Amino acid sequence: MANSPSGESVVARLARIVAAFDHDHESLNLTSVAQRTGLPLSTAQRLVVDLLAHGFLERTPDGLLRAGRLIRQHGAPGPAEAFVRLRNAAVPLMESVHAVLKAQITLAVLDNDETLYLERVSRGSTATNLTQKVARLPLTSTPSGLVLLAHQPPDYQESVLASTPGESENLRVVLAQARTAGYFTRPGIIREGTVAVSVPVLGNDDAGLPAALTAVIPEEDAQIPLTVAVLRSASFAISAAMKRPPELSRPSPEILQSSRRL
Repeated sequence: MANSPSGESVVARLARIVAAFDHDHESLNLTSVAQRTGLPLSTAQRLVVDLLAHGFLERTPDGLLRAGRLIRQHGAPGPAEAFVRLRNAAVPLMESVHAVLKAQITLAVLDNDETLYLERVSRGSTATNLTQKVARLPLTSTPSGLVLLAHQPPDYQESVLASTPGESENLRVVLAQARTAGYFTRPGIIREGTVAVSVPVLGNDDAGLPAALTAVIPEEDAQIPLTVAVLRSASFAISAAMKRPPELSRPSPEILQSSRRL
């Protein structure tokens, strides 16, 4: 592999570019890449073109550069660290919600314009790491995705709705209702005879984490208000748990049932 005048190999320079993208710098323009790597702009541009061609980098909708799917699938730079922190905070709460509702509980996040399912708790209160499977769906295809989208800025919502021209008007109404109500329901998502109930996981500043908590309950005699109340209690607790040590993060099912958040 050819070296630069400084003796650095092409592989080393490529690695420096990939390493420029981290949790605090998920998207960069070419100039920023050159500055963060210390490479000449022309060299950075040439290497970026190669990384784009092979899937190690990709373009965002607004033309910035970010880590490509090939990298993200192997746990490299991007929001993975934040997702791990969220998962660790959420799983004990999800198990408590499952104990109360006796229903499947999922945790989803917004990742690269898709709904990424991080965890599922179902029978036996056992958490399943869904990132080990194909667990990505379009934002507009599930209650989790619609709740996630409802709590994003209007400009971002419009960029997503632009890909669904035949449904955009109806979806705008759905998003407005989900944001106003603070939850969203849809029947038959997992299987017939069930209804999915989703709530957002919001931060203390109300700016909102890109996450959604969903319960799948029997449609017959569904207790939507109770389900929403329990999920909301867990949502607030997840946000609080991310700010304190893990050993203090797990509430009992009784606390969820009696929480003033209900």
